Amino acid sequence: MNYISLLFFVLLALVVLFYYVLPKKAQWIVLLSGSLIFYAYASYVALPVLILETLAVFFLVKRMEKGSNKKGPAFAAIALIVLVLILLMYVPALWRSTLFSGGIISKLIAPLGISYYTLMMISYVVDVYRGTVAAENNFARLLLFALYFPSITQGPMNRYKDLAPQFCESHSFDRRKAFLGLMRFAYGAFKKLVVANRVAAFISAVNSNEKAAGVFVLMDLILFMLQLYSDFSGCADMAIGMSWILGIDLPENFHHPYLSRSVSEYWRRWHLTLGAWLKDYIYYPLTMSPLAKKYIRSGKGSKKGRIKLVSCIAFFVLWMVMGIWHGTGIMFVFMGLQYAAAFIVTYLLEPVSKRFAKDHPKLEANGLWKFWQRVRTIFLLWPVFLNVSTPAKLGNFVTRIFTSFHAEKLFDGGLLRFDLSALQWILLLIGFLTILIVSNIEERKGEHIFEIVLRQKLWIRILIYWFAVIMILLSLSVQNTEFIYAQY
Repeated sequence: MNYISLLFFVLLALVVLFYYVLPKKAQWIVLLSGSLIFYAYASYVALPVLILETLAVFFLVKRMEKGSNKKGPAFAAIALIVLVLILLMYVPALWRSTLFSGGIISKLIAPLGISYYTLMMISYVVDVYRGTVAAENNFARLLLFALYFPSITQGPMNRYKDLAPQFCESHSFDRRKAFLGLMRFAYGAFKKLVVANRVAAFISAVNSNEKAAGVFVLMDLILFMLQLYSDFSGCADMAIGMSWILGIDLPENFHHPYLSRSVSEYWRRWHLTLGAWLKDYIYYPLTMSPLAKKYIRSGKGSKKGRIKLVSCIAFFVLWMVMGIWHGTGIMFVFMGLQYAAAFIVTYLLEPVSKRFAKDHPKLEANGLWKFWQRVRTIFLLWPVFLNVSTPAKLGNFVTRIFTSFHAEKLFDGGLLRFDLSALQWILLLIGFLTILIVSNIEERKGEHIFEIVLRQKLWIRILIYWFAVIMILLSLSVQNTEFIYAQY
């Protein structure tokens, strides 16, 4: 069930209606019912799998909390969560046969949002094991945390300690927050419909045309970065906006990542909830493990060198997990290697970079230099491996870029042969510039654009609202594709 569909709007409207009309003590039940309906529609076969898995984790964690042996139940719970992920996501992709290519197994894979569910449930188990949160006593509330419909498909990735307590609170209708939520949902829909879907149409046309000139192939690879951000952050905006309407706060997932001037800054701005998860449950456990501490305390080489080696190993494991989390296939391994290399090299060169910045303050303040740093960072982390499915496809793309570029085709009408008319390209450019302007305003002001809009004069607000509505209406004719990260 796509977030931008009549059926989903009906479901959301009914959830909001019953959420505020029924007694406040029933609000979490309304959310659970809406989440179950959402999943049942997406895949009635998949729903029992998630319910049974959550039930097993519920009992294992309760046993872990009450028993003297915590490691056994904790290990069993995490092993179960990972096993289900492997069986539903990795085994069918690695073993293509009649058994796995059709029937029940194929229906279980796509709609689950299994990767997000997996990481959220692992964090719940680990947090209870560490004693940072208490185990949930109500299975239905844990199920709501696992299935909360605005965010389970594509994030943001929630933590039990942040989200579950909000389900236990009573929420009165807040007109201002609900309107902010509506605006944020609309902005997410703007990103998806006006920008992401149009880029998706162009990319799909180029990918299906084996004779497309290299200039269009290069545009395909570059524009995918715009599609990925607009699609992914747009979905996060919609999830957060829906939750604001319900009086619930979800964590931010993006902070203008394409304005980053370094690799490390980029990962402090992109997919924030995944980055925080990787840091808390992989990086810190590895660098603070007894084995790592023992090695650092050993007398072999300099202590700084040993610390850097441990950090580099942790970074490598972290980014490989990130790559594999995205899916199966060698391209995801390559993506993990790409990000691991970029981050490790940046980490090792950080002292040099800081010294250079200190020695050249005027250059660091130069606008052109800042622009170059942002462009350099984007292309170091160019998500080409998410866009190209196989090494052969990547090789074909690279070959066409270097052997049949044909830049002149940009000016002979060739650009209009890839499912987008001149008007569609103009609307795409307007949408891109809108996102760029909004990002710069939010970066400069340090607050959401929605708060800024509400402070404007009435006629300015009306113009902004009508601009968004008209742009969205003009984009309804473009095919509405599934969200990219919904498959991960």
